[in-house]
Amino acid sequence: MENPTMQIWTESWRKADSENFKNIYANNALIFPPNKPIVQGNANILDFMKGGLGKVAVIFEPESIIISENLAFEYGIFKDADLSEGKVLGKGTYSVTWILEDSFWKIHCHSWSMPVKE
Repeated sequence: MENPTMQIWTESWRKADSENFKNIYANNALIFPPNKPIVQGNANILDFMKGGLGKVAVIFEPESIIISENLAFEYGIFKDADLSEGKVLGKGTYSVTWILEDSFWKIHCHSWSMPVKE
């Protein structure tokens, strides 16, 4: 089994693959968007995020990943970049808690800061 990685999030985001993107999150997942209410459930998360799918590249640079049996924690830096030019538009921090669900790593909690323009 492969270790969890935000690369699968990035690939689904860039392809605007909404069904695959939804399934990266656990059924009862939580996201903590900056300056917004908590969103719970992968269908609600998709609804919250779908307006941005495929519109900007999101690049994750993990600083640490800790894995223990059926839970994993990751945090680091993310960059929003223009899809056509690859120019970085903003930079922020993120953290993700992964849960092993039916032999697949899924995001259980995801939080991020508001990106700061470069």
